[in-house]
Amino acid sequence: MEAGKTPRSFSSFDGFRVLVSEHCRDFSCSTIYTQECQKMDINGSEEERKARSMTLYIPLGEGRSSFNLENAVCNHGFFMMAPNVWIPSTKTLQRPLRLADSSTSILTSISHPHNENSIHVHLHHTEYVSPKDQQVILDQVARMLRLSDRDERDVKHFHQLQPKAKNVCFGRIFRSPSIFEDMVKSILLCNCTWRRTLDMAQALCELQFELKGQKRGRMTGDSTNRRKTKISVDEELEYYSLGNFPNSMELNVLDEETLRNHCNLGYRAKIIIELARSIQNGEVQLNKFEKALSLGAKSMPKIYKMLNKKRGFGPFACANVLMCMGYYERIPMDTETFRHIKETKRLELCEYYQRKFGKLSELPRSKYHTITGSYKLCTSIPK
Repeated sequence: MEAGKTPRSFSSFDGFRVLVSEHCRDFSCSTIYTQECQKMDINGSEEERKARSMTLYIPLGEGRSSFNLENAVCNHGFFMMAPNVWIPSTKTLQRPLRLADSSTSILTSISHPHNENSIHVHLHHTEYVSPKDQQVILDQVARMLRLSDRDERDVKHFHQLQPKAKNVCFGRIFRSPSIFEDMVKSILLCNCTWRRTLDMAQALCELQFELKGQKRGRMTGDSTNRRKTKISVDEELEYYSLGNFPNSMELNVLDEETLRNHCNLGYRAKIIIELARSIQNGEVQLNKFEKALSLGAKSMPKIYKMLNKKRGFGPFACANVLMCMGYYERIPMDTETFRHIKETKRLELCEYYQRKFGKLSELPRSKYHTITGSYKLCTSIPK
């Protein structure tokens, strides 16, 4: 390869090849289309248009040896919270992702086929996604799975400290496509049961659907083939759009009472509305938070102080947001964690969950609400 040239990868678009610049680990390069794609006939029946889809590829490069999609997604409770849908049978993460206008969402499936050197990002139910929109989608996937140069350095350092983690490709902490979603979900974790946390996240996604005036329905797949194939209720979810997690712009138009009553958020409604409005009016600039990552650990105290000034962001919520941003100096410790340590005298919370309930990545969604570190709650939940 010539010096200065960007390596290339291909994406597929309804049978056509689309040339995409490899994202050089920082995912900042633009997408380029071939003439073949531009000649594509976008006419046809509605059924044909719905069947069309597009697949983008993210080359893993040097990170291939340390990456495992299942471990990169299913490592803490965020992967269970709507609109994320983990499909155990295909080891695929499905959820809506936003386009460049920050308003439109597209149903996306993320997978990593065996022995492949790239992550596959499958865009459902679409005829065309612009180069700009592709870039935004890939940036969101990269954030969720921690595919930046800095994240790769953190993983390598962690593996030096914990060789056992390296052997199982563990070390990436799953997060949301945006820091705003991470912040709101951190609030949803506070002062309530895990079941209620899941319900509140689901209700917020349903609300986002209503705000957009959308109708629920199957988004992908062939109905004839589905009728011939027996699939579980949980796998059936992959054919439905769940609605995206609302962003600050969408929540800014709501009042506290509407949000509280519709989503059963209680006191959290006021916190979330205030956060959304402070972002929309420019008081809080989230891009500055993540840009501070370039300064390393020395910027962490300043960011913690900024977060802690916001209503609802106590030590646990702040530590959780910082973890999502890539600061691991503060461990998110809530009452669930303390209760677990007190009752079991163990620190390995994830291992404890899996001994009690089975491998988390293989659980059906109907069982997510049963996950708890409390021995008393575990023994009281009907089997």
